[in-house]
Amino acid sequence: MFCPLGTQASKSMSFDPFSVDTNHFNRKNRGMAEIEIGPLTDRFSDDEIAEIARKMEKSGAPSLPRTDESQAAYVADDLDDDALTEFMDRLDAHDLAADVYLPVEFDGVIEIANFRVASLPALIDVLDEVRDELDLADEEDDDDEDGDDDDEDDNDATTAELRVIWRHIYDGAVAATERKLPLHVKS
Repeated sequence: MFCPLGTQASKSMSFDPFSVDTNHFNRKNRGMAEIEIGPLTDRFSDDEIAEIARKMEKSGAPSLPRTDESQAAYVADDLDDDALTEFMDRLDAHDLAADVYLPVEFDGVIEIANFRVASLPALIDVLDEVRDELDLADEEDDDDEDGDDDDEDDNDATTAELRVIWRHIYDGAVAATERKLPLHVKS
């Protein structure tokens, strides 16, 4: 059962329209990106999970921790797909763009079943660098007085969207690490 970040699911939980994502099934058809915390079984078969574990073992990574699926949560949905793609390009520049981030430390990116899998602790480190890059982008925009006002408005909007995505991914990464569950980034 998925619930918004900050709440906890329970089988005895009564329906609360403000704490349960009632629009989950319609999101898939709108082409919007989402970030969620959940078990690997949400995206991978048992054989694929075993292959991930084998690849991690070969790289010297620790085994995956036991997970509590009741800790699954949506971090954000209805994110702009283009902005998320641009943000993932920034992570790719650090060799850390992935679809799933695992709560264990390992180097590199594992590819399995057309998905890229990386480390949550490494993501958190890279997010600190990306935050600094976004701050530098603001300073460069302030120094540029020769630019067209429309271009500046577009850059400000894009930077604002990137900051929102940064915040969601960072909050999700921290929460996923605490919950010992993978972070899924879907576009």
